[in-house]
Amino acid sequence: MKKVFKILKWGFWIIICIAAVAMITCVILVSVYGVNRQEKTGEETINQAPPEPEVVSAETRLLFAGTTFWGRRTNTDARNSELGIKYPFSQLDTLDRKSYDAWIGGLECPVTQKENNYHNKYEEETIFKFNCDPDYLPEAAKYFDVFGLGNNHSGNQGAAGLAETRKRLAENGIQYYGTPKRSGTGESDPDFKNDDPNVTNCDIVVLPVRVKLDNDAEDKYQIPFGMCSAHGVYGVPGDDYIENMKTMAQYVPTIATPHMGAEYKTSSDTLRQNIYRRMIDYAGVEAVIADHTHWVQNAEAYNGKLITYSMGNFMFDQTFNAEVVRSAAIEAIVKIDIKDAKLDDWNAIGEECLADKATCYEKVKKAELPKLKLTWAYDYHATTSAGNRITRLGDAALQAAVGQRLNWGAIPAEMKIQK
Repeated sequence: MKKVFKILKWGFWIIICIAAVAMITCVILVSVYGVNRQEKTGEETINQAPPEPEVVSAETRLLFAGTTFWGRRTNTDARNSELGIKYPFSQLDTLDRKSYDAWIGGLECPVTQKENNYHNKYEEETIFKFNCDPDYLPEAAKYFDVFGLGNNHSGNQGAAGLAETRKRLAENGIQYYGTPKRSGTGESDPDFKNDDPNVTNCDIVVLPVRVKLDNDAEDKYQIPFGMCSAHGVYGVPGDDYIENMKTMAQYVPTIATPHMGAEYKTSSDTLRQNIYRRMIDYAGVEAVIADHTHWVQNAEAYNGKLITYSMGNFMFDQTFNAEVVRSAAIEAIVKIDIKDAKLDDWNAIGEECLADKATCYEKVKKAELPKLKLTWAYDYHATTSAGNRITRLGDAALQAAVGQRLNWGAIPAEMKIQK
């Protein structure tokens, strides 16, 4: 019996010793492994930076305005008003300016400082030689981001006046493009023989694009677009100007804004239809958004792209009938296909272009980035300046009438902004 107890006693102590050794071993292993694991995990945490947010969408909302001008009788009204230079712009907020990323208009006058006299009544009212006061530019800059200069009045003060206009627009933070010359040679426009030979009908403008990221943050990118004028009021633009559009459209999304057509007509003619459609078929522009005729004319969807033949007078001093005091401002929501778009690279070029317009186009070509793919959707907004030459949003009746003139009902639903 004693022998049995002795064996059990030794067995008990042996088990205790084995258990103690096992526990010590476990503690040592856990301690060593845990420290190493912690150190390793810590190193991984330090070495792995949080992922950069990715772009999930990119779009811009634009407003294209028709003929814009604050000279002649508009200037007289403004100077006689307590509003002064704010007068012609004083109701533009009825168009909800803050909801747009950029406004683009056609400026139908040079902006030059004339010694002691801004205006010459005979020239302005008899031979239609215009000038616009530079005093108005700070107010204009609150609404307009870009002005086109490719029309029959922006050169009314000659090459020197056109150069001054460009300079004054830039000083006020307004981008510009286009030329009143009808061809690159300028042979049909002797007033511009001394104009800058580097200026053509096409140029790069930089438009703000709202970018949404996957962390719910938003950013604003500066993206280059092509804008091309085509002045052909008394004829047709030179073939070289269509070629310029084609070249520009190879690199960046490009919009054509012709200034052509028979004045005071309700619809376009065959000549303009053929030219504008060629800008789409041959030159590859994204849209043709035209003005000049002082009346709203028809619009059409051509090969899936919008052509407006005339937006009418957005800001002008004519008041002699109901047609000349109304316009169709064209709204466009432009969505960028973000797949393989290289938006960061485009944004970098856009910021450089804003800092140095002169070298922008060469930088775009040299970068050899893939051209951005866009989806466009449109709407229109009827405006009026009836009664006081102050541009403002029209009422429902005017909206319907302007829509009928545009033949907006024929524009396919997929090309319209969905509300």
